[in-house]
Amino acid sequence: MKKMLPCAVAAWFLLISAAWAEPTVTVKTETYDIYGTTAQELRDQMVLFGVTWKDGKKYDALTTWFTRWRYTWESGVHSCEISGVETSVEVLHRLPKWADKDEAPPALKRRWERYMKNLMVHENGHKDLGIAAASEIETAIGSMPAERSCEALEAAANALGERTLESYREIEIEYDRATGHGRTQGAVFP
Repeated sequence: MKKMLPCAVAAWFLLISAAWAEPTVTVKTETYDIYGTTAQELRDQMVLFGVTWKDGKKYDALTTWFTRWRYTWESGVHSCEISGVETSVEVLHRLPKWADKDEAPPALKRRWERYMKNLMVHENGHKDLGIAAASEIETAIGSMPAERSCEALEAAANALGERTLESYREIEIEYDRATGHGRTQGAVFP
């Protein structure tokens, strides 16, 4: 005989497990070299060598993320249900690297360090959105109701994952709009 959890305990367990949905996260950083001993030279280098995004614009830095999900299911006589979910996120930061910084005046170095710190606040916001998307996918797929067939379950799970990604793409666009691509967070140079 199977023991059933009381509804309140089962609901509590689902809330706790949703909070524990933790994707595997891999973060990589690529840099492009810039050179200069003045703020204007550094700005010119970032304009020249910055990262081009799919909107055709160049940015000083760019963070992209790619989310994957994998799930298992158990098949019954008349239904199929999710039995496990794993998600992962690959994050790639592309950033400027001031290659000849040692030759610059101390005040410019301090200004650059402040800029890079603020730039990373912005870029880590993008990373956090990717992680949040994966967590939401893991929780949502993990709590899906059973379907009549495993094929229907698979289609519903993948559609749910894709809808979640699309909503996070929109959130990311709004994040860049609201922060002026990091300007409101102090990611401005010079």
